Amino acid sequence: MNTRSTIFSLCLALGTPLFGQGLHKEINVEQEIVPVKRDAARITILPTLQLPAVSKPQLAFSNRVVTTRVPNAISTLEPVAYGENLFSSPYRGYVALGLGAPLFNGAFSAGYRILDTDRTRLSAWGQYDGDIYTQKTDERKEYWRDHSASLGVDLHQAIGSKSFLNAGVDYTYGYHTIPSAWDSFSQSISRFNLSALYTSRAQGLDWTAALRYRHFGFYNSNAPQRLHFISSVPETDFPIHIFTPGQTGAADSPAPGQTEVYAVPGESPVRQNLFGASLTGKLSFGDNTSLGLDADADFLHTGSHLSPRYPYLSYGDYSAKDGSTVGLIALTPHLDYSSATVKARIGAQVDVSINNGRVFHIAPEASLAWTPSQIVGFEIKAHGGSDLNQLSSLYDVTPYLNSSMAYSQSHIPYALDGRVTVGPFFGAYLEFFGGYAKANDWLMPVVADSYLGGAVFDRIDLSAWHGGAAVGYDYRKQLSARISYETAPNDYDNSFYEWRDRARHVVNAELKLRPLTPLQITLGWQFRAGRRCYGMAHNLSGATGDLQVYSPQARSLGCVSDLSLGASYAATDALSIFAGGENLLNRRYYRIGDRYSQGIRFMIGASLKF
Repeated sequence: MNTRSTIFSLCLALGTPLFGQGLHKEINVEQEIVPVKRDAARITILPTLQLPAVSKPQLAFSNRVVTTRVPNAISTLEPVAYGENLFSSPYRGYVALGLGAPLFNGAFSAGYRILDTDRTRLSAWGQYDGDIYTQKTDERKEYWRDHSASLGVDLHQAIGSKSFLNAGVDYTYGYHTIPSAWDSFSQSISRFNLSALYTSRAQGLDWTAALRYRHFGFYNSNAPQRLHFISSVPETDFPIHIFTPGQTGAADSPAPGQTEVYAVPGESPVRQNLFGASLTGKLSFGDNTSLGLDADADFLHTGSHLSPRYPYLSYGDYSAKDGSTVGLIALTPHLDYSSATVKARIGAQVDVSINNGRVFHIAPEASLAWTPSQIVGFEIKAHGGSDLNQLSSLYDVTPYLNSSMAYSQSHIPYALDGRVTVGPFFGAYLEFFGGYAKANDWLMPVVADSYLGGAVFDRIDLSAWHGGAAVGYDYRKQLSARISYETAPNDYDNSFYEWRDRARHVVNAELKLRPLTPLQITLGWQFRAGRRCYGMAHNLSGATGDLQVYSPQARSLGCVSDLSLGASYAATDALSIFAGGENLLNRRYYRIGDRYSQGIRFMIGASLKF
């Protein structure tokens, strides 16, 4: 548009007044102005929120060490979400099914929120995982079977405005084929958990109270048992295995005319019941400092069982023990400090053992995490404590356990861990980590000349360092890559206590690609080299030949080199399909308990939310 402007100029004369009056004149100027429309933007004079730098979180170490095992089957489906996780999903139900080859791999998971209100969440869930595969030997084709089924109910209840009750009950049945020096056999387990946790907050005091009950036991075990040397076969109502003198499998040398007999079923399977309670409290002083106390008390009853003797040379090296109850009380006072860049804790854990060896143990409970900038972080931690060595925790290490053996507690005087993180920087990050730990009477698998089946653990004092590095890169949602390497010694008494297979070199790599929004492709590789377990060998020495000298001898468990490839596609928000393969290199190895691993395997399936 056209706009006319009138400009008046008034010049102040430095000379005579007549000169200044002569310069007064009106001037008309024509100008075209084109308006430009700008995007609306928030006025920046208002206050803005500046968040502190977020440090990369690290999982806290557990006071009760729970190790993981090398999986012997294809990855199982994730359990249905429950408790607090239900808030994030608009769906009340979930079901997923996967089936695989070459013989059988199966996984099924389902769950449903029975009650779903602002105050109450009641969920029921179930899961099944199983596999059947074969191993060919010179004598026969062996079939290995694993089946596990779980059912559970979980409750999340709000009480008032600052209190919550979480309770859960679940039952698991497991069935496994156990290898033996003779015929393989099967055994099953039952696992029952009942727990309740109450949390509340009032006037700066955060506190929790918990009760728990756990049952774990072996059932229907058909493990062979050596009876005695006899001259004639006895009359029994169950099958027996007979070995003549000098035959492979005879542990000793019976007298001429005698026969060594092994009977089925074997020793009575052992069962455990645990009753426990916990009470924690944390009182805050200001915005950064708090003083807390964690108290745990667990009492474990173990039925009649066997206990391995040192040195464990054959199946007969054990002691029979009656049922007994042991206790462990742990008190952990701690002082915590938290700011935008520093999180620190200083404290100690005091363990009081009841009817279970040494009464008092003290271990550090301290940590420091410092994030001076958004791309650099440091973390150190000192911890320790006692472990009751429940059979349920050993079952998580390997399900192929000797069903008659039970063990006393272990203790970690100290474990020191550190980590340095650099990044993310343009999507890339770098980590360095390592530590040193000492563990007394720590349970490590042991092999013997006479192996009747089921893993047996020996109590060993361990001390070792471990260290490694990791590098990763993330690009939006399209790409995520990470590879890590860690190493530790694997000698008899110089091994990293968390690695029950005593691996020397461990590599974990994963690459995730999302070329399309609903499609995700995952490539992974797990490598564990130098895996081994030890047994004790003896020989006679000395002038009279009456001095027994025992020396540990290593037995290789094989190298794990598991290459996996999988893909999932979200057809809709509620329906997804997936397919994948594991151990694509068909590299087979031995699990703890002398169980041969499964080779290459595949699975396809689908999941539906409703």
